[in-house]
Amino acid sequence: MTSISKSDASCSGRSNIRPVAVLLALAVSMHLAQANAQSAPSVDEILARYAHAMGGKAAFEKVNSMVFRGSIEFPSNNLSGTTVEYFKAPDHFLAVTEVPGYGTLRTGYDGRTGWTENPKGVEELSGPALADVRRRADILWHVKLKELYPGLKLKGRQSIEGKDAWVLEVLEDKWTFDLCFDVESGLMVRFDTDTGEPNGVSKVLISDYRSVDHVQFSFAAEMSTNKVIWRRKLTDVKFNVPVDDELFRKT
Repeated sequence: MTSISKSDASCSGRSNIRPVAVLLALAVSMHLAQANAQSAPSVDEILARYAHAMGGKAAFEKVNSMVFRGSIEFPSNNLSGTTVEYFKAPDHFLAVTEVPGYGTLRTGYDGRTGWTENPKGVEELSGPALADVRRRADILWHVKLKELYPGLKLKGRQSIEGKDAWVLEVLEDKWTFDLCFDVESGLMVRFDTDTGEPNGVSKVLISDYRSVDHVQFSFAAEMSTNKVIWRRKLTDVKFNVPVDDELFRKT
C-alpha cells in the first residue's frame, strides 16, 4: 500500500479548500462593491444637498453683492497681511491683499477681462486661468456648480481632515478640479485644482462655516501645494452693500 506523507496530506487539503476560499472572497468583494454603489449618492444629489446646506438657491438669489474682510498669513515667507474680496452680481470680482514689506496683490474680473497685479506689474489672464476666475466670479457659484462644471463625476469617497467626504471630479479648460463634500453635513470641505503643470496641484481646505443673513459661509480657508501657501481668516462678511463698478476695472 502506498503511504501518504503528512506533507502530501497537507497539500491535498489546501487544494480542496482554496477554490472555495477564492469564490467566497470574490462573492464578498462583489457584495461590498454593489453595496457601495447603492449607498453612493449621485452627483445631482451631492450638489443639491450642498446648495441646501448653504442656505438654498433662493437665499443666494437675494444677494447682489458681497464683501469679505479678514487676515491672511504666508507661513513659508513669514509674512502676513489683510485681505478683502468684492463680488457684484452677476459676475464681477476683486480680491485685494495688502502685505506689509511686500506690497499689494490684486486679482480681478470685470465680467469680461481678468487680471492679476503684484508689485512687479499687471498681467491679463487668458486661457484656463481666465476661465477659472470667470467661474469663481459668479455670485451664485455655490448653487450653480452643475452649470459651471457640467462634466462633474463622482470620483469616490475619501477621508479629509479625519472625516469622510464625497469627491466630485471634472476636467474643464485643461484643468482638473476636485470638489470635496463632507458626507455628514453636505458642506464643501476642500477644493483641489490641478493645472497639469509641474507643482500645479493646489488644495484649499474650507472650514468654520457660519450663518450670515440665512446663508452659510466659510470664515476659514487654507491653500497648500507641497506646503502651506496661505491661511485666511475672515472677520467680516456683508451682503448687499453698495459696490461701485469702477472698483473692478483693471488699473
